[in-house]
Amino acid sequence: MLKYRIYFYILSIILVIWGALSINILNFNLGIDLKGGELVEIQTTLNLENLKDLLKEYKIKIQKTENTVILKGASLDENSILNKIKSYDSNAEIIRKEEISSVLSGELSKKALLTIVLVLLGIGIYISIMFWQPQGFIPGYIFGLIVVLTLFHDVIGSLGIFSILSHLYNYDFDISIIIAFLVIAGFSVHDTIVVFDRVRENLRKEAKIDQELFERSIKETLARSINTSLTTIVVILPLVFLIEFLKPFLLTLIFGIIIGTYSSICLAVPLLYDIKK
Repeated sequence: MLKYRIYFYILSIILVIWGALSINILNFNLGIDLKGGELVEIQTTLNLENLKDLLKEYKIKIQKTENTVILKGASLDENSILNKIKSYDSNAEIIRKEEISSVLSGELSKKALLTIVLVLLGIGIYISIMFWQPQGFIPGYIFGLIVVLTLFHDVIGSLGIFSILSHLYNYDFDISIIIAFLVIAGFSVHDTIVVFDRVRENLRKEAKIDQELFERSIKETLARSINTSLTTIVVILPLVFLIEFLKPFLLTLIFGIIIGTYSSICLAVPLLYDIKK
């Protein structure tokens, strides 16, 4: 695995660069919770395709649940929309209306970004303390630094994937996507801790740093990491087809888990080896 690390590094650099540039290149839409706007929920029995065709003249996002439809846009003429729906479903009625100001959404965006930064730093500090040991072969702060780097890689890489999904399917970047990034960070750090812990245990036993030890540590945890990720994806995947309004969140989560598994195996340990070689 380590002999291919230069290719993994190149792939990861490309992934991070694409994730950073994709915001401007593909210019995805922000959800109303991050840019402001209105939300109206209408109780109706019309299906999603009929609603999209009926309301195509309006610049709005449409999410269908079992018995309601959620409409989002910068400004909604709810009475006009309701009358159109009532022409096909006379029992349709508005059951919820919300408005998010641009000031509030701006504050929410800043707090969301700050939350991600603080989570990454907090995880890095925790790992540094967790892996600190007197006279250890590798200082704890190096473990923490690499974890922060790989988590940054995973979040930015997932952002790049979401940008493609948003461009193809017109998904909004909203709070649910930020939550997906935090969940991805949790999965990734769990995988990385497992393999780092195996490296530390092998270092204690053999009291030397060589390539074979790092290779063996990866092999000893490889099946567990892949099986955990696959099991999670298998559980999530059916929901993608069953719950339409959660599809952006779930797809981002699936691709993020794949990226996180890759980084814990193919990026974190090679970086640890190269730093202490």
